[in-house]
Amino acid sequence: MTRITRFCVTGLAVALGATACSTNAREAPLSATSTTPSETSSPVDPAGSSGERLVLSGFLAFGDFGGGARQEAVADAMERWVAAGHRVDALATTGDNVYETGDPRLFRRQLDQPYADLRKTRPLWVTLGNHDVAVGHGGAQLEHLGLPPLPYAKELPGVQLLFLDGNRVDEAQSRWLEDQLSRSGPPFRVVVFHQPAYSCGYHGSTDSVIEKWVPIFELHSVALVLNAHDHHYERFLSKSGVTYVVTGGGGRELYPYLPGCTGSDPAEQAGAMLHHFVGIEVRDRSLTLTAVADDDTVIDQTTIER
Repeated sequence: MTRITRFCVTGLAVALGATACSTNAREAPLSATSTTPSETSSPVDPAGSSGERLVLSGFLAFGDFGGGARQEAVADAMERWVAAGHRVDALATTGDNVYETGDPRLFRRQLDQPYADLRKTRPLWVTLGNHDVAVGHGGAQLEHLGLPPLPYAKELPGVQLLFLDGNRVDEAQSRWLEDQLSRSGPPFRVVVFHQPAYSCGYHGSTDSVIEKWVPIFELHSVALVLNAHDHHYERFLSKSGVTYVVTGGGGRELYPYLPGCTGSDPAEQAGAMLHHFVGIEVRDRSLTLTAVADDDTVIDQTTIER
């Protein structure tokens, strides 16, 4: 099956500083993209029919949401994803969870209440964005959620998630990352932090991440890197098979972007200026990533094999 990708951005929209896709943009023709040996497409099978297609675990990823006008809408869409039969064992954020300055008085309103139903049986694992640490409340947020200081690791069947602090791309975290990835582990390693390795948006790619962390991701064939900071969706694929995703459409105002800023490596595979979340389902030898808009539209889907 050919993977279908929708780009919800136009030169005119960017020139005007548009912050959302119009109805016409949603109905625009789809543009197909090619696949590579390390990244192939297959139908979603949330029930896990049998054998190798059994879903071992799943989680949701989203970022840049705290107090946003569409936060509740994205949370509702995540609940519908679960109700449709998709496996979700945890929620993972890509940062900027509490706006504007990570104020602990807003934890209940921005972290707890919107995801209360989802969190009844699932943990919320977070990384911290620039807004979360703006005046020093990052540690309080992690403590509120019962999480250790960054960096930390979490594991689900078939996948390990490594949470870094993108606000400080330092040698200590580089050594920790190298140590974690050098150990034996599950087939899929997913790294989560806020400032994007690659982005064609307002903030753009992060030079310090490209210099210090990207070589580690590439050396160890990390399956997936999840970031935010730019308020839209983008997916890139490096020549060595590492997938980089910007998922910053969790509820705050959207940012415009211009596709193609990275050239051929990593090549941009998909993008959308829409509020969304990312659903990730892990099987024996594959990880399926589905980006879903707040109206349940599937805006991108790909399967990574290891």
